[in-house]
Amino acid sequence: MPSLNKLLYSEDSSIPILEKKILLKYVLNTSNEEININHNKPLDHIALDQYKELIQRRKKSEPIAYIINEKDFWKDSFFVDNSVLIPRPESETIIETAIKYFPDTNQNLKILDLGTGSGCLIISLLREFKNSKGVGVDLYKKALEVAKQNKNSLFNENRLKFCNADFSQFNTKNYDLIVCNPPYVSPSLKGKLLKDVQNFEPKIALFAKGNGLKSFKMILNNLTKYENKKQLIIFEIGYDQLKPLNKMLKNTNFQLVSVEKDIADIPRCIVIKRK
Repeated sequence: MPSLNKLLYSEDSSIPILEKKILLKYVLNTSNEEININHNKPLDHIALDQYKELIQRRKKSEPIAYIINEKDFWKDSFFVDNSVLIPRPESETIIETAIKYFPDTNQNLKILDLGTGSGCLIISLLREFKNSKGVGVDLYKKALEVAKQNKNSLFNENRLKFCNADFSQFNTKNYDLIVCNPPYVSPSLKGKLLKDVQNFEPKIALFAKGNGLKSFKMILNNLTKYENKKQLIIFEIGYDQLKPLNKMLKNTNFQLVSVEKDIADIPRCIVIKRK
């Protein structure tokens, strides 16, 4: 039987060593330290078969997060499956921006997450704003099942509710802070995405018509119906969408407050409020 070391460094160079180690940790339910200590230890037949099965899934470009049903985001690990987008480090910019504009994390806010997916944004925000309440909205029932599972394992409090609804029609009036990572990839870019993304992540959460801008337009139109002048809205945006979105805002009663860059120094979030 092959040793852990052989599986990591000798067999199948098509998979990066780091990814192999993640899969081994998952199969063995162990840590990096244990793998390093026991690097000469052979795998038993059951573990080896499980590992090989996961390797085959990864060879087909299935994302690691879906294979192990877990992804780190902000300060927690979240359950994920292929009914939700995989949380990304760039989206943590939304959390950082919310704290920047509401530095008193002890205040009592009402927070709304439009298109909540895995629930990673609203859960992370309510972890920070411990006296606040929140609602996560999603049209896709399977996504809400994932979000509720994350609520139960990470949160388990009455401060958070999930709602099965269209985020472009939801009543937004009574919220102090609205966050949204909407579908914003243009369908024309589908072929340019990594296979991990285009073949496995939910298209309903990725793509939007109108060069990726349709979701923003629908949400802004809906926000207009429910006036709340104190409300702050944070959108995640695509790397090339700042100019067209700024142009879109000029035809509304909203104004751009700031643009926040992600860890790669790319404009990732816009903060808007009513004029």
